[in-house]
Amino acid sequence: MPSRRRPQKKRGENCPQCEAGRVDETEHGVRYFAGDHADGCLQRQGPTLGYSVVIFRGRHVGDPQSMTAEEYAGFWTDVSSVAKAIEAVFAPIHLNFQILGNQDPHVHVHIVPRYGPDPAPSLPLQAEAWQASSEVTAPDKSSHIEALRDQLASTR
Repeated sequence: MPSRRRPQKKRGENCPQCEAGRVDETEHGVRYFAGDHADGCLQRQGPTLGYSVVIFRGRHVGDPQSMTAEEYAGFWTDVSSVAKAIEAVFAPIHLNFQILGNQDPHVHVHIVPRYGPDPAPSLPLQAEAWQASSEVTAPDKSSHIEALRDQLASTR
């Protein structure tokens, strides 16, 4: 993204998250959580099992510091619900939470489960792990979505 477009994108002009709305499925993932402030989506492709993105919903917000106190609290409550479901379903040894916004300046968090043996236990996953990401098969995707939804339903 050219730097001259960053201010417009941060304001929400042509924001793909806002334009798409709260859809059940995109080219990137499938929604399994629809909270009051965020959607949780299992990604079709990722470096680890259970890799998900939690996307803020309601209005366009380009960065966490621009959220109201209510939005911030609600968003992180929804992120926590998704994270607990990932832990219960996939049993990773750790979760990484990444807020970047470099390409898509609409508040969202990448939740990256980590499993043993961890290739970089004290660091974020290296670029090679992301480049080697594999696509989740349709049967696995369906069973993972169902397990995550069941887990979330059991905790409400």
